[in-house]
Amino acid sequence: MAGERIASIDVFRGLTMFFMLWVNSFWSLSEVPHWLCHAAKGEDMLGFSDVIFPAFLFIMGASAPIAVGNRRRKGDGVWKIVLHIAWRALALIVMGVFTVNFGDAYDAAAIGVSRGNYAMLMTAGFFMVWNAYPKSVAWRKYLFIALRVAGVGLLVWLAAIFHGSDGSGFEVRWWGILGRIGWTYLFCSLVVLALGRRQWWNVAVLALLVVGALMQAAGIVPTSILPNNLTIFAFGMSGVVLAMLLNRSGPGSGMFWHSPKGFYMIMVVTGAAMLLCGLCAHRFWIVSKLAATPTWYFYCCAIFFPIFALLHYLTDAKGLARWFDWVKPAGAAALSCYVVSYAWNPVKNLIFNSPLLRQEFSAGLPGLLNSFCYSLLLIWAVWLLTRIGIKLKV
Repeated sequence: MAGERIASIDVFRGLTMFFMLWVNSFWSLSEVPHWLCHAAKGEDMLGFSDVIFPAFLFIMGASAPIAVGNRRRKGDGVWKIVLHIAWRALALIVMGVFTVNFGDAYDAAAIGVSRGNYAMLMTAGFFMVWNAYPKSVAWRKYLFIALRVAGVGLLVWLAAIFHGSDGSGFEVRWWGILGRIGWTYLFCSLVVLALGRRQWWNVAVLALLVVGALMQAAGIVPTSILPNNLTIFAFGMSGVVLAMLLNRSGPGSGMFWHSPKGFYMIMVVTGAAMLLCGLCAHRFWIVSKLAATPTWYFYCCAIFFPIFALLHYLTDAKGLARWFDWVKPAGAAALSCYVVSYAWNPVKNLIFNSPLLRQEFSAGLPGLLNSFCYSLLLIWAVWLLTRIGIKLKV
């Protein structure tokens, strides 16, 4: 696995981001089947939408050992890698706080900027600060520095003028999807950096997180001591353990459990074990993404491990990655896709009357198909942006 790009990880990430965009557009629809939606607060249900966010945490965790390993092979020292990890996490956390304030408490009248314009300015600020600018010399180098500085100024101004609908200012209400990803990335990457590829040590960390999550659900351990519920961290560490298992498998492995077939067997057995744990946990706690219950964690992982094995078999073993080329931009530029979605509707509505807003295309199956096409159009619009050098890289 060292130095190689694993197609199944990119495909898993691409599918997850695509479906995240899809389910995030359900707000504009009516008559959406209940099983596709998020479970309501206190509802005992695992909707399709409730699986998407943890799937991204899971595959982010699987990418962490690869990213840290690549940094080591480049010759980076421990403290340089720590600073790189911290900078990436900070970027995600900052973007998460912005999107939460924008999404949960926006008051256009008090701010004096329309919601659509604020979304486009916020998105522009993110790209100005964290765009993957090419290495340049002479005047271009200073241009890119100026753009970063201007982006920081823009974001500071947006935070300063913000007024919430409850009378509050710009603040940490909760960390948001990006913020929770950032904290989980920070935790998992530092664990990988500290423990390396010591598989059983990483499994032990995951076990401690699961035990801690059970204790939080039982009310023994408070949930407010860390930025994330321990269940959220456990999703990321599950991906780390997956990567460790994948790293030791290969055609030349001498033992069955280290062979590709052995890896697939472990994935299926792990999924079955997670399902069994979920059934046991369900006797004590409901399935709830909002409450981050252990039952939610177990049932989701019962899906993720076998699904990843199937994708690995199709893409890495059989060379059928082209089947998933339609989501390739979402796998290669996942962060850009997610951030652009905030400005997508305002930009789209400036150009033409959105079909998503027409009643006949906003209900039932036509609405779902419309949203599906919307998500597909968005990720390929992001692909066009990457072709001209516009891509978020933290």
